[in-house]
Amino acid sequence: MLLALDLHSHSGYSGGVGKISLEKIRESMRKKGIDVFGTGDCLHPFWLNTLKGKLIEVKEGIFALDKNDDRFFILQTEIVLTAPITKNKRKSVHTVLLIPSFETAEKIITLFLNYGVKNTIGRPFVTLNSIKDVAEFLFTLKSIDKQIVIFPAHIMTPDGIFGSNNPITYLEDFFGEFAKEIKVLETGLSADPEMLEKIPQCRERNYISNSDCHSHAIHRIGREFTLVEVKELSFKEIAKAIEGNGIVSTYEFNPREGKFYASGHRKGKFNHPEHFYSENIDNLLCPHCGKPFTMGVKHRIEQLNKNQKLNIPQKKERKFKRIIPLVEVIAYGLGVKTLTSKRVIAIYDKIVETMGSEIGLWLAEEQEIIGKLSDFLRDNVLKTILAVHKGNFDFNPPGFDGEYGKLVIFFN
Repeated sequence: MLLALDLHSHSGYSGGVGKISLEKIRESMRKKGIDVFGTGDCLHPFWLNTLKGKLIEVKEGIFALDKNDDRFFILQTEIVLTAPITKNKRKSVHTVLLIPSFETAEKIITLFLNYGVKNTIGRPFVTLNSIKDVAEFLFTLKSIDKQIVIFPAHIMTPDGIFGSNNPITYLEDFFGEFAKEIKVLETGLSADPEMLEKIPQCRERNYISNSDCHSHAIHRIGREFTLVEVKELSFKEIAKAIEGNGIVSTYEFNPREGKFYASGHRKGKFNHPEHFYSENIDNLLCPHCGKPFTMGVKHRIEQLNKNQKLNIPQKKERKFKRIIPLVEVIAYGLGVKTLTSKRVIAIYDKIVETMGSEIGLWLAEEQEIIGKLSDFLRDNVLKTILAVHKGNFDFNPPGFDGEYGKLVIFFN
């Protein structure tokens, strides 16, 4: 059984997130072709109550809004672990938990009380006093239920395990003894498997891609996803697939689109009159203010490649494809800026109806796309879709310092 997974999201109880409903998430999942979705924020009391009131368990650890539904949910949250890495510096690391049951979620909330965690926001902070305490906390978490899956979130963004905020060199520098238990790394929007293979410690582990979406909008849900092969639909089988040998492929943002790809200072920062950025690792000082640029993922990876003194060969071939949200592709082809305009959505819905889902479009062969879409799509839109399907696109300028990259599509 082939499943499309998007296992990292946030509810309306996370900062910067609007009102989100499970019903609207399900609608977007169907259009996108996402089979299993992470609920986000499942330890937050109010969102947990919503999940308990609306979801029913249809398979082991798998939930749905209706017993006959074809879209499914896994209980999931992101937490922030913070601990000192030197006498003067603390590091905060965003970490994803996949949780097999409401009972286990309740036990984790009790553990939070023991650690003095204020469980009042969607992404709770766990403050720890040492690297040893980080490992002890995570081992204690796993002891609650051995099925809990723990993996570092968007590992190359500033608050990821290998990010530029108070940087470290090895997983053990933050996770301590628990590092050996980490089997999966989330690529994030500003990195992909090709980039992560340059980091020796990453080669030992699997890569998973998720949207980390803060919205139920169709250009957010499933903007990154992972295809896995499982024997049956269950939490245990999905966990086994992502931690073992079940990952078929990941579908990724082009890293240059991500907000933290290059190094730079965005317009307005330190009163900057314009954007300043660099993709050259030897040029990381801002020409306007003279301060160091906010370091981007590209340069952090080059640092880690140099600094990790490990001889670790590549684990295996990493199959992945770079994609763009379809509404963005349609808007580009039409020459409009509003992704959610009636015109864009009407075309999107017709394509999804014809191809089965947005993922169905990206998985199809070129001739099938032409055969099914050419009757009703304008030439510019079809040409744009085919160019993206072939990978003929880039982002220039690239993303940096919190700014997304600007899309450029090449036509043969």
